[in-house]
Amino acid sequence: AQAPSLVLPNSRSARAERFSEEQHSLLLAAMTGSRRSPPLPAAAQRKLGCSRREILCGTVLGAAGATLHVLCLGDSRQEAAVGAVFALPASSGSVHLRGAVAAAQVPGATVDLVAALPSAPAVASSSSSYIAAAGAVTVSAAALLTGARKVAGKRAHNGRRRTGRAAGGVLKNIKDFFSQKLVGDSQSDTAADDGSTPAEGKRLLVNSTQAVGQPFVGEYQEQPFTRNDRPVYQKLGVPANSQAVYLLFNNAGQWAFTPHVDGRADGWAYVPDTAASAAEITASFDIWDGASWVPDTTLQVRDKAAAIRQKAEAAAQATASASVPQGQREPQQQSRGAAQEADAAATVRNEAPQTEAVKLPEEMSSLSSLYWKAHWKSSERCLINWVPVPEGLAGQGLPIHPGVKRGVLPNGMRYVILKNAMPPQRFEAHIELHVGSIDEEPHEQGIAHMMEHVCFLGSRKRERLIGTGSRSNALTDFQHTIYHIHAPVKLEDGRGMFLPALEALHEIAFVPEMLPHRIEKERKAVLAEMQQVNDMEYRIETWTLSGLHETNKLGSQFPIGKEEQIKAWQQKDLRAFHEKWYYPGNATLYVVGDLDEEEIIDGIKKVFEPAPARHEPEPGKAFLEPVWGSGSEDPRSLFRRKLGKTRPEQLHNFSLPMIGTYDVFTEAAAFDLAKSEKPWQGPLRIFRNELLEGLQLNFYAKAPVRPLKTLEDIRHLVAVRILIGVLQFRIVSRYSSNHAPVQIDHSDSFREGCAVTSVTVNADPRDWRNALACVVQEVRAICDYGITESEMNRYMDAMLKDVEKGVAENDTVPSEDHLNFIMTSDVFDHVVMHPEQSHQAFQKVAPTVTMEQVHVTAKWMLGFLGYYGKAAAPPTTAVVVCTPTQVFQEHDNTWAPFQITEAEINDLLLSVPDKSKEEALNQVDVPDSLLKLQLHKLIGDNPIDKMTAWRACSRKVDDATGIVQLMLPNGAKVNYANTTNESQGSMRFLVPGGRSADTPDELSAAMVGIRTISESGAVSTFSREQIELFAVSNLMSVHLDLNLEFSYIDANFSMTDNGLVAVLELLHLLFQEPRWELPAFVRAQQAYKAQAYAVQKSLEQSTMDRLMRIMYDDGRVSEPRVEDLNKLTLAKVRKAVCGQLRPQDLEINLVGDFEGKSAQKKAGVEGGLSTGKHHEDADGEAEVFEIPAAARERRLRELDEALWKYLGSCPPTNVEQSDFNRAPQICRGPQMPPESRWRTAHLEDSDERAVANIGGGAPNRWGNGDIYHAECMKARNFTWDAPGSEMKDHPLYPSMCLLAMREVVNTRLFSTVRDSLGLSYDCSFELSMFDRLEAGWYSCTVSAHPSRIQEAVEAAKGVLQGVRKRPISEFELSTARRTLMRRHETDLQSNEYWISLLTHLQYDNRKDISCVRDIDMMLQRLTWRDVQNAYLTLLTDADQLFVSVSTAGPGSSYVSGGAAPASVSTNAPVPKQLLEVD
Repeated sequence: AQAPSLVLPNSRSARAERFSEEQHSLLLAAMTGSRRSPPLPAAAQRKLGCSRREILCGTVLGAAGATLHVLCLGDSRQEAAVGAVFALPASSGSVHLRGAVAAAQVPGATVDLVAALPSAPAVASSSSSYIAAAGAVTVSAAALLTGARKVAGKRAHNGRRRTGRAAGGVLKNIKDFFSQKLVGDSQSDTAADDGSTPAEGKRLLVNSTQAVGQPFVGEYQEQPFTRNDRPVYQKLGVPANSQAVYLLFNNAGQWAFTPHVDGRADGWAYVPDTAASAAEITASFDIWDGASWVPDTTLQVRDKAAAIRQKAEAAAQATASASVPQGQREPQQQSRGAAQEADAAATVRNEAPQTEAVKLPEEMSSLSSLYWKAHWKSSERCLINWVPVPEGLAGQGLPIHPGVKRGVLPNGMRYVILKNAMPPQRFEAHIELHVGSIDEEPHEQGIAHMMEHVCFLGSRKRERLIGTGSRSNALTDFQHTIYHIHAPVKLEDGRGMFLPALEALHEIAFVPEMLPHRIEKERKAVLAEMQQVNDMEYRIETWTLSGLHETNKLGSQFPIGKEEQIKAWQQKDLRAFHEKWYYPGNATLYVVGDLDEEEIIDGIKKVFEPAPARHEPEPGKAFLEPVWGSGSEDPRSLFRRKLGKTRPEQLHNFSLPMIGTYDVFTEAAAFDLAKSEKPWQGPLRIFRNELLEGLQLNFYAKAPVRPLKTLEDIRHLVAVRILIGVLQFRIVSRYSSNHAPVQIDHSDSFREGCAVTSVTVNADPRDWRNALACVVQEVRAICDYGITESEMNRYMDAMLKDVEKGVAENDTVPSEDHLNFIMTSDVFDHVVMHPEQSHQAFQKVAPTVTMEQVHVTAKWMLGFLGYYGKAAAPPTTAVVVCTPTQVFQEHDNTWAPFQITEAEINDLLLSVPDKSKEEALNQVDVPDSLLKLQLHKLIGDNPIDKMTAWRACSRKVDDATGIVQLMLPNGAKVNYANTTNESQGSMRFLVPGGRSADTPDELSAAMVGIRTISESGAVSTFSREQIELFAVSNLMSVHLDLNLEFSYIDANFSMTDNGLVAVLELLHLLFQEPRWELPAFVRAQQAYKAQAYAVQKSLEQSTMDRLMRIMYDDGRVSEPRVEDLNKLTLAKVRKAVCGQLRPQDLEINLVGDFEGKSAQKKAGVEGGLSTGKHHEDADGEAEVFEIPAAARERRLRELDEALWKYLGSCPPTNVEQSDFNRAPQICRGPQMPPESRWRTAHLEDSDERAVANIGGGAPNRWGNGDIYHAECMKARNFTWDAPGSEMKDHPLYPSMCLLAMREVVNTRLFSTVRDSLGLSYDCSFELSMFDRLEAGWYSCTVSAHPSRIQEAVEAAKGVLQGVRKRPISEFELSTARRTLMRRHETDLQSNEYWISLLTHLQYDNRKDISCVRDIDMMLQRLTWRDVQNAYLTLLTDADQLFVSVSTAGPGSSYVSGGAAPASVSTNAPVPKQLLEVD
């Protein structure tokens, strides 16, 4: 076996030798024999340099400076030898492990070196380590075997032995690793390498008075073997967590302190002295201090026995001398006596280790740390040296939000309140019970979720809130059960709603009825929910969690529960769980809203103080404060409320903060040479399912949450945010596509109670290697070289602007968002700050954040992937791969098997080449402006006069709404409204067309064309990377898309720093000079093909697509098909898009604070903190900041000028406009056979599910349908005038009636199908509500168990058709009206909703300004007759209904009924397994 030698630069000398082929054969022969086999011949022993017993005792064999070749270990279960041969060919950089086992049960099997050992911390403490760059494998065999034998002996004594996972490693039993104390038997003089009791050997005493020599001070035991004809000594009393320390004569002719027992020229300290015994060393040792070799002239090595004899002799002489008077001694005798006394004193000192003689420097207190710093040169890139904390940051705490008030009731219930007047006269009340699925016993899996259902829906007081404009809901996750109510402060009649809402929450949490009939209803609902949620996305999530949290219940005990247990629980079981967890001391109430603080606190006390305290930890004290970190049972555990009862900690297998720093090294840093023959870097799980379309690789590393309490914590957060932004862009820029399928995140998980760093790579299964290699290379490059100054400045500026935006938007943040932020912060013990306080904190720490700190943060956060396979790299917490079992091959239209293995993934991760520093830090030139050089040419001479004349004759303003309407010189129409909702502006460019403009032979052309522009991402002469960085620098985003009626471009932009001009420049070039690139077209086409295949594999999407194909014989309304996509060319899609994106056809809608009210308000605050108390003035009116008329007019003029300059300058195009007036026509149901109107399908899957869609014809927003719909309405003598409403001529009348009718139908579906019959967890009713096309449909979606799906469909049909027999009541209308009005009121606070209100105002339809102004008025004046009449516009007769039903489960896929195209078969020609888990 040929192996390269290892020569360390710090060694004075080293010589390389290699094993011969004969030696190699002898080693194999020695391994494959049993303990009872004859010993090796003497000649063989001489050639090997050792005896066979030494081999079986675990001795590491190797020549001077060469790599390790052989390690043999005794198997603790049987009298056989387990061996492993290591060989490192010079021609390759990879390490190969081959094993031979002479056990009868597993002859010839490959051996997993560490998995073969008992899984215990004592074994992990000194296990194998791998040095990739240096090309060496080292194993502390003696320590491994000693630890293994001791643990094995203890387990044998207990009469049991635990079997580890086959793919286990150093951390295979992570629960034991974290829960047990990492202590074990120290290396003692009674423990030899083979576990036997050696003959008594010499002991040495080592002493030093210098700090650098302190790690070696102590007592050493001679070992029963030699190195280079000299004895080997091992230090006694070394902690189990430390490296073994040997004193031996190495192959370089040096006495050395080293962790290696094989004699290699490697270690911490050495002396070039050839003394035959260590006690005879006279020269001084040189010791590595982490930076250089330092001589220690005080380090002494003495024979213990000789020292004891010398001590006795010195003591005797001292006694004799003491009997002679001082004056009678000869001078020479006096001198000799003093010397002997001094020697005796020194001997006494040497008898006990002087470990505290000199205080150790912090960086040298760990031998393992010293070793890593000294010799693992290849791992230095992984090590972390944190940048010193600037003075004052670490100790300076963060300010607390002055508006957040906290308290505790006498019964232990906590409460947190905040006054916030957005939306006005509304409030949020949430009560959190600190209990979730991980608190359930094994027989209670799912009972927390079941309890939530029973308590919430069984509350009579909650039911009384229905119809008051309130909304309520509940959720259960791993740690929390939360019930929440959103309600008005007062009703129209003056009745207050705060106390009724609190009373409902009190009943839900502390006095639920839990009636038997409600339990049965909710049992059915929970079982139906279990079926509904079990889609592929949910399964991927649970698979991921099972890998990420294999050490605690988060990976196995999901909130949905176990079906067999849910079916069995009775009332007594629920009451027992309620008694255990639902009590005031385990609850926190959060209230945020437009209420006075005193009113909130008084209401809380009035309603909740009577709730009796339970589970008091001590008399008179009903609660304990929350604990975090060192106060917890385990510092790395979840943050959980500490109770007066036992609550088990949920231990995490963390990786990030424990590995790779200069002062923190743990056993987790070691890795296992697993059976894959590659370094073990954490568990890798592969989940296979044939219904998956793409391949997803997820890499996770967990860390304890870092509570934000000081300015230093904020500084760390800033570095993390900058790092993620830079890396995400770098990876995106590596992809040809503008849609790079890579997500990088580091965030605190509310439901999991830890911080998670995740890198997710989505890839085509056929190209996963390139996709993954790209990501790994960029991650490693940022870990190696950090970021550039321009990147630092760009992302720092963007982040500070984002924080500043939070200040401007604080008064527009809804109460619900405030509440959720406070609740989440409490879970992690973060300090809750006001946005302005947060902004000030970020501004203060920003100058202290350096490029070096971001670089260090990259190693800390991303080293688990960037340095995968390096010894010093933190292991990943989990690698989860989700893969299909087959891929579709277009060239022959067949499905081919697809396989990916752990070995392939490891091979790729270890073979990705490094980037050079020049490549990694190569920067893209970011333009300051996109049109600076072209502007004069665009607008010509005298632009001010031209703009002024145009503005004077084009501008119209509606006084009631403030909406401004313009017509640009090129014919484009503009609508904009001024709001202070958000600190950023929003814009939508709209052109008629969309998919409705597709011709039959060019279906999906516009869709693929729009995606092609997006895939390219380049305009004019600017590259995609330049445009993306331009967007980052100017805080803007642009998104292109289309629907059936329109193609549109959505943009968000900053209202400061020229943000509007920047986005207008980009949009100008997008219309004038888009880049039509063939590779971008191919990517867009492939993306939609992949989507088409994914639709066929999705139960929900394929069912809905099948319904649309039943209702419409028109490919424009259904999902694109592969055969249609294959017909497209770049020329066709370009023509389709250019026929729509014509400047003269544009409608431009803008919303933002164009008048500058937010800026004026911020200036008026002058640094004071606004806590959202808008209604605290004496007169009760909100504070209004007046803008001077001149300033307001100037700002609006600048806006109009920018629109005229950048968009009005786009000349009209001569391209022929697409034909977009061909509305789709619904099929005539009565003319179709029943089997064509009802389709059923089955999708082969491992789990059973079912979903159904019911559909039919309906009008558009303005009350008009297609030709067949119009014929039906004429046959029914339908007219919108029938109810005689005074509002019948208002443009909004049909849409308001239809929306109210939709709310009523949804309510009836829930109460009937879900609540009364228990057939479905959820069912919904939707209307298409087109704006331009005279067409439309409705659809009803219902899910259930396959055995009950037909029953659920009939029940849903009964509700849809039953509205005619049971007319809508005034109460139902009142409830729907309040829901719509409150929704409208809330939505008015968002730019997105305002954009929808402005859209189509200048198109040729019925919409005008009154459709924005009169929504509330129209809803108030609706009657039940208006809504009942609107119901008649739905085609719900039996022969007008279309039904698509799909089931999933075992059995071959099929589609029955009619001639609709069946889903492409995924049946493979080879045997397959529906679900496979590696």
